[in-house]
Amino acid sequence: MSTTDASLELVEMIVTKEVQNSGSLPASLKSDGDNRALAALQRAVEIGTVLGGKVMAPILGSLVVEQNWPSEENGGWESFWATTTEKAGRGSMSHAQRLAAALEELGPTYVKFGQALGSRPDVVPPSLAQALSALQDDMAPFDSEVAKDIILEELMGYDDRVREDIPLKDLEALVSSLTEVPIAAASVGQVYKAHLPGEGDVAVKVQRPGVRLLVERDAELLLWVATLLESIPALPTQDSSNSPTGAPARLINTQLVSATREFMSRIFEELDYTNEASNCAKFAELYSEREGTSPDVSVVVPKVHLQWCTENVLVMEWVDGTKLTDVHTANATGGGGAAKSDEVVKENLELVKVAIDSTLSQLLITGILHCDPHAGNLLKIRREDGSVTLGYLDFGLLSTIPQQVRDALICSVALQVFERDVDAVSTLFGELQLIPQHILDDENERAALAEALHTTFENSLLYPEASLSASGDEPTAIPELKFDKLLDALSRLVPRFQFDLPPYFINNARALSTLEGIAKVSCLIRCFADGLHRKTLNTSFAHLQSLDPSFNVLTIMYPYALNRLLQNPSGSSVVDRTLQTLIRSSDGNIDRQKIRRLLRDSAMISGQSKRRVLFDILKTKPGRKLTRGLLREELGSFADLRRKGRTSEEE
Repeated sequence: MSTTDASLELVEMIVTKEVQNSGSLPASLKSDGDNRALAALQRAVEIGTVLGGKVMAPILGSLVVEQNWPSEENGGWESFWATTTEKAGRGSMSHAQRLAAALEELGPTYVKFGQALGSRPDVVPPSLAQALSALQDDMAPFDSEVAKDIILEELMGYDDRVREDIPLKDLEALVSSLTEVPIAAASVGQVYKAHLPGEGDVAVKVQRPGVRLLVERDAELLLWVATLLESIPALPTQDSSNSPTGAPARLINTQLVSATREFMSRIFEELDYTNEASNCAKFAELYSEREGTSPDVSVVVPKVHLQWCTENVLVMEWVDGTKLTDVHTANATGGGGAAKSDEVVKENLELVKVAIDSTLSQLLITGILHCDPHAGNLLKIRREDGSVTLGYLDFGLLSTIPQQVRDALICSVALQVFERDVDAVSTLFGELQLIPQHILDDENERAALAEALHTTFENSLLYPEASLSASGDEPTAIPELKFDKLLDALSRLVPRFQFDLPPYFINNARALSTLEGIAKVSCLIRCFADGLHRKTLNTSFAHLQSLDPSFNVLTIMYPYALNRLLQNPSGSSVVDRTLQTLIRSSDGNIDRQKIRRLLRDSAMISGQSKRRVLFDILKTKPGRKLTRGLLREELGSFADLRRKGRTSEEE
């Protein structure tokens, strides 16, 4: 299996596992029958027509006529996706633009795949990533008059009477103040700027007409395909021992039907704007700089006007800002040429760091995570005093991470970076709820898992060539995480060890991967702003990345993990056991050198003094308990040595 095939296989599996079982499908999709098969067939024909006629045929025709197959000599895949061909009525289009247009035409289910790829120009060629990034908020809009009709229909009561909680004059004022064209258009809906009496400027998001029916038809097709694939028996030579229930062995062991239902359930959940309104209010309670309770995250979260929100209409505070990947707009409005470009890029990269830091706090501390922080959902907001801050948009996907999973993630990072202890990490997979317990209870399977993880980490974690020893004056060498290699490795482990990737786990990985991609997009924009030729893009990109090592996600995640490990505010027994492993030698005695190393790492990487780190530890009850225990043990050891010394003198 090639790296590309393996990654695509894992992406498909990840997407199908990114929702909780609490989701539900429309009633029309909960039963089998001829209608479902017919709808699936009709949708398959539509997809084949779009992809075949509008993407594959022109591309293959171009390749056959010009005999210009991708190779190192002609620019490879970057040049391939940038190649243009004529399109009737629309002039010339590049191969990448054709694919983006086809995904846009196919609707939300397929746009999501394009959005994910568009946020990773380090994984796909930059020309393809640039074309796919338009799927975030720059799609073809539907008629604004239709949008106005939807707003009126949603917010009017029965018999053409406005709802009691919405004054008719305010509704009329809102609709009449809508911008003539939408400010942004995405796969599910489009956004207008308007004025709400008594509240000021607002953003009004209106769902595309017919999008729900389109998603239902996608669900019909995907469920039909999943059912078909699940029914294929295993090959005669295929090992059937991985069917512990005794059921007939299948060619594909993944629960595709169940996974597909979960995936589509989450898409239907995103189609309900009342759910997004509730998520926005919940996110604001924690992280808003106006009212948030989190001491670690303070960002701009628009106020949502709940009484104006329905299943198809969302009204919230208008927030002015620019994308973190947008350099040219800032230059056009502010002037300043190259110097201004340098300043804007620096500001944007700093806010990317803030976004990563914010996501890690959501992931490891509060457990409430914004799951879709792509470039269209993160804004650079300039305050009146000239300073900038980070703003969040689009709250259709929030994830709740259980406390025990947060604790296990902290322990996994600390064990792998600090100790490089793969065996200890594998024991935490039960706490992470990734592998069935019967796999972990089997000694042979557990040993095989540890060996597989060792290979995985060896290939996906790149340690510096001159890793510093534990006794050095510098912090522990932190490896660089290679997401593409991690995807490739995990794709091989999933069927072997019956991985069950829960929604919050996948959402965490997707959020971090997306933010890393935004950082790299910023660097790519810097390359284009400097007028660099495409052939020098990769070299310049690597140079820019090396200038800012904080874009290594683990560099930021490691101090988070260490601080939570040392303080253990949740009083977790798993965290306590892991910390004991990290501060003791193989004979079980306290290792003062390891303790000094932990304190040094936490202080140097976080930029705090050791005294401050110790103070933060002593502020928590588990931290004080740990300190007292270590002191008692050390005093006991000292007393034992003195007694032994006196005994030796007497003898």
